[in-house]
Parts: sequence; C-alpha cells; structure tokens
Amino acid sequence: MPDVRQRVMLAPYTTLKVGGPAEYFAIAKSEEEMAALAGFARERGLEFTVIGGGSNILVSDDGIQGLVVKNEIKGVSSEVDGERVFLKAGSGEIWDDVVAHSVEAGWWGLENLSAIPGTVGATPVQNVGAYGIEVGEVIASVRVLDITTGEISEIPATDCRFGYRDSVFKNEAGRDLIILSVTYVLSRMPAPRLHYRDLEARFAEHGPVQVSVSKVRAVVMDIRSGKFPDWKNIGTAGSFFKNPIVSVSDHERLVDIYPGLPAYTDGEGRMKLSLGWILDHVCALRGYREGNVGLYERQALVLVNRGGATASEIKNFSKKIREKVFEKTDIEIEMEVRMLGFDESNSKK
Repeated sequence: MPDVRQRVMLAPYTTLKVGGPAEYFAIAKSEEEMAALAGFARERGLEFTVIGGGSNILVSDDGIQGLVVKNEIKGVSSEVDGERVFLKAGSGEIWDDVVAHSVEAGWWGLENLSAIPGTVGATPVQNVGAYGIEVGEVIASVRVLDITTGEISEIPATDCRFGYRDSVFKNEAGRDLIILSVTYVLSRMPAPRLHYRDLEARFAEHGPVQVSVSKVRAVVMDIRSGKFPDWKNIGTAGSFFKNPIVSVSDHERLVDIYPGLPAYTDGEGRMKLSLGWILDHVCALRGYREGNVGLYERQALVLVNRGGATASEIKNFSKKIREKVFEKTDIEIEMEVRMLGFDESNSKK
C-alpha cells in the first residue's frame, strides 16, 4: 500500500501551476497499488480522483476533497501481427515518450500527436487530437479498474464512445473507471496523414519528398513549438477551449459575417469551426491579458498563467472569453480542460 499523505498542494502537479491541497494524496506506480488505493478510498467513503501529467486540468484554489492519486503506472510492450503492431503502454507513461518510441521503431499512427504534454491515461479520456487525427482512431482497447467493485477489465475501442474531445470515460457510464493501460494499433507500412492545413503547407514547401514517420514527427514538433508555450516555463494547459461544432446553417451565417472563417466537416453533417481564428480575427483577443492571466500571443486558443494567477482568476477569465465569443458569434464555446474541486466538477473523472 503506497503512503497516503494529507494536505498536499496540487499546484506543482499541474501544468497551469495552480490549485489548492488534496485532502489525501498518494502515488500509484502499479495496477496493484491503484487498486489498493481505490479500496482505501472506498472503505472510508472518500471521493477518488486520479491525475496524470496535470496538463489538462484546472484545480480549485480550495483543492480537492477525498483521495487524489497521481498515476505513475509504467511499462511499454509491443506485439507484431503482420503489418500491424499492438503497442501497450501504462497509463502513467509520459505520452510523448511513447510517441517517440513508436516513431523510432518506424511504426505509423501516433506521429501527428507528437509533443502533446501529459500521460497515456489522458489520451482516451479526452480522445486527444491534433493535426488531422484523433487518438481514438488508433486505440485498440483500454484496460480499466472499476473503483466501485475493484474489478479490472479490457474495454474495446468500439465501446469507448469516442467523440470530439469526448469518450465514455468523461460521461456517467464511465465515471467510476480508472484507466490502467492503453493498447494502440499501429502500422508498419507507411501511412502519412498530411491533409491538415499546416502539414500540407509545410511538406509542400519542400516539393515531392520521401515522407518518413520521423520527418512527420519533426515537422509537427516544429509547428507546435511556434504556437504553444513551453509548459515547463509558462503555466498553460495547452488548448483551453474546444473548437465549436455547429450546424451548416450557423456556419453559413458566420461565414457571411466573417469571410475566411476556417471550418471543417465533422463527418456527421455539422461543421467544426476554428476557435483560434475566431478569437484572433473576430474578437481580436490573441495576446489579450487581464492581470496574471492571458491568451498566448502566438495562439489565441491557449490560455496562460503569466505567474501568480489563482484558479479563480483563470476560471473568471475563461468565462469572460466565452462571453466575448458569444457576443460576436452567438455561439457558446466549451472548455477543454477538466475542472476539479469546483462545485460543477465531477471529481471522480
């Protein structure tokens, strides 16, 4: 049984660098330790919250009641099946280390998701996506612990209900499931995904070239470095808001008002709008700042803590940004980050 401590400050465990104390705090380094800690919380009637790299959460200044567990379950293994590779990674593994491992082995599938902070366990929860791919497209299965029963099971991707920044793990049906490991299905054969605008433009600059998986990773990392701050030096959660998905009629209405608004079909008869473009060109908010909180000067979709911000400041600032977008577009945008310790948060997921 891992050590369980009391009143541990959570700010150092988040990339936004804010957050109050956990009532109880522990670190799980194995499935057995995670199960033991879940039992500890269950026996005492404590809320049970698991965090990974802390890159997509906003923790209340008042902290989180119950037991907070930092997931450090490690382990990477692979199994080759013809042209396919099944890559299994512990949910506490650093995500970009796993991506780098797959690229070094010459396996295709994760390269477009390079340089995203956080751990493996967050990828299916958020259905992490970037540069034309969502991780749900390459997930084979997710191994989970049910904290109410202590049972461990394997959930196939077809039952994960992946959607845009969404999955069963963010909803009521999966609120008691803790991710232990994820198995991805990759390809040994070249399968570049270059249809995303920034990638198309970058590879077009060099004319016809032999595209390698390592080259795609290098280009993605270079593009991201120009848009996103270094979370080790600046408090950030990456993209703080979701790109809004709207009806075709709403899209047409907005394009009439704001010509040039980038949009993409979501494959279900709706349109996904570029919120970064809206924040920048419609609302003129790129680089906008109030006190210690602002939108990044290179990418308006990114909220940053300039130093000394509180969770309340960040929450209030994000509310103002949502209101400004609504005033200009009549569209309500949603946060991508998980709110933990606030009244409206679901602390079990």
